[in-house]
Amino acid sequence: MEADVGTSLVDRTPSGTRLTQAGEMFLNEAQNILSSLDRAVQIARQAGDGTAIPLRLGITCDIVTTRLTDALSRFRKISTSGQATVSDAPRPRHQWMLDNGLLDLALLPSTLTADVEHAEILWDEDVHLVLPTTHPLVADAIIDIRRLANVPLILDSSNDDDGIGHALLNASRIAGLTIGITSPVFFLETRLMLVAAGFGITALPALSSALAATPGIVGRPLSPPLKVTTVAAWPTSGLTPAAQRFLTIARSFKEIGTDDASSNPS
Repeated sequence: MEADVGTSLVDRTPSGTRLTQAGEMFLNEAQNILSSLDRAVQIARQAGDGTAIPLRLGITCDIVTTRLTDALSRFRKISTSGQATVSDAPRPRHQWMLDNGLLDLALLPSTLTADVEHAEILWDEDVHLVLPTTHPLVADAIIDIRRLANVPLILDSSNDDDGIGHALLNASRIAGLTIGITSPVFFLETRLMLVAAGFGITALPALSSALAATPGIVGRPLSPPLKVTTVAAWPTSGLTPAAQRFLTIARSFKEIGTDDASSNPS
């Protein structure tokens, strides 16, 4: 194999062997090819016996709202390929999976309106601050962003420059504020636990399922308002039939206001 590739793939020493950098890259690409081959075999078999091919969908915590819940519920009920395998990961991971053919569709948060190739803007969600119920700012029905000076912000550690946390940071900079950042954490549950314990604040969509289900925290809208855009992205190979059907359903939720998002459209 090394002769065919034309470079060393493995370092061989008396104490053992390990992959070279070229070997690691070769292995990664080979695994992607094998995964794509397994997927091709699965699709062919399912098409041959009439089995519906499930949708491989990626989502992030910044867009998990009742609107998405309703869209998935409708997809499951009325689609001929109503099953879906859902991957929950940070945006950079989903982008990698799309690029490597491991997802059919990814729903990603974006605070930008620039066109993205192989993508479509679905809907906007209002963003609320998430505070402990004991925080003094809870008394405000709408929180002026200028009141967040020196309030510690708990961010996720996904390094997503287009997520809600970074949108809040950008809004604070525009307002001339300095917001301190606590140690970033990976899991949303950990973020909300730290908020409930009084270590800082964070931000989520107003209709976030986690916001409604976590005790000890409360959401408040911002002034000026802050929104996050949910974008559907797909591989360069195009939309699969299942992804196209889900997009058709998701588009029907595009014009629904935040207050109505928990009700399915007719």
